[in-house]
Amino acid sequence: MDFSRLKLAIVWIVLSISSLSLSYPLVPNEDLTYGQLCSERNVDFKNYRYAERIPYCERNVTQEQRSRIYNQYRIPTNCRKRYTIDHFIPLSIGGDNSDVNLWPEHKLVKATRPRLEQELYEAISRGRITQKQAVELIVREKTKSQRNLPIISADPCDTPSR
Repeated sequence: MDFSRLKLAIVWIVLSISSLSLSYPLVPNEDLTYGQLCSERNVDFKNYRYAERIPYCERNVTQEQRSRIYNQYRIPTNCRKRYTIDHFIPLSIGGDNSDVNLWPEHKLVKATRPRLEQELYEAISRGRITQKQAVELIVREKTKSQRNLPIISADPCDTPSR
């Protein structure tokens, strides 16, 4: 192998490793983010909502907690502006603010389901579906593969991990 091919191989390896370390998750890591519901014992519990009397927790995610979630998912500091810390089970359908209910959702992933949470909120508040049904739908949608997500940027912060 000549020197130029060796240099090319090294550059390819470095770029591949960089790409892996700066790629964003398409779905929550089920070992870190599996969801949790609010209960009246939760410090953020405010009241019950809807005819089903679903416990509601107020939003309370600290900066320390956000940093911890980003670190668990290995999201580099320079890429974090491309994310939101998402409640896996939304507060509007009874989720809580625990670490196991939060994940860093890339804005490109969030854009694939722009009205999902609003539609579920409306359905549950009108009694058209139960909390259990809403949670099942949100889990299915947030964990299904997003493999067809287009890459619209050469920026490594916008490279999905597959």
